[in-house]
Amino acid sequence: MKQKSKNPATKKIARERISVLFEQARQAFTAHPERSNHYVELARKIAMRQRVRIDRDLRRQYCHHCYAFLVPGSNMRVRVHRGNVVVTCGSCNKKTRYRVVRPDAGTEQ
Repeated sequence: MKQKSKNPATKKIARERISVLFEQARQAFTAHPERSNHYVELARKIAMRQRVRIDRDLRRQYCHHCYAFLVPGSNMRVRVHRGNVVVTCGSCNKKTRYRVVRPDAGTEQ
């Protein structure tokens, strides 16, 4: 097994590269959806190799079953059901559920 990197700069570079790959996936989706799926695959490989977590907003942009880049309205469906956001992938029809985060009502006065 490859040795874990001791240098924190490599993790920072990995996070930057992951965000760049997701931005490229977003830009390339309209013309080449398969290319955007490949960018997601590369970003996941970088995250696994460097042992870096992908940010929450980026994690929700791809299907965790078929690893397809998801764009609302074109290859994914978003519904709200009983306090959950239900995301259905258009490629594999897999459903992913997220809790709806509500702002605290007690803080406003």
